[in-house]
Amino acid sequence: MEAWLERLMQGIDPDSPDATLLVFLRLMGMVDWWLLLWITLLCMAVGGLIGWWRGSFWRDVALAAALGPLGWIVSFLLPLPDRRCPRCGKPNPARATDCVHCAAPLSATTRRQQARQRK
Repeated sequence: MEAWLERLMQGIDPDSPDATLLVFLRLMGMVDWWLLLWITLLCMAVGGLIGWWRGSFWRDVALAAALGPLGWIVSFLLPLPDRRCPRCGKPNPARATDCVHCAAPLSATTRRQQARQRK
């Protein structure tokens, strides 16, 4: 640890006013930013898959971008979003296919199929 600190402080006067800035810039220069970028993009992709599966795509992408793998756990702990009925406008459980209040279909494919059957 001592050798690492000596190498970090090499050429920097601790009493100078900009010593803190120089140490900070030297530390930031040691970080592999490309690796961190790719890890963040991978976490966002997995968060997007989780969100697509649970019906909250953008929320889970944002959680994964901000928290990384912890965002995945938070995503599973948060409740599923409600689905609004196009006919009555009342909330329904996220996994419902028909409205629990008026029995109207909630998925777009079901509405299309019903429109085809009417013709």
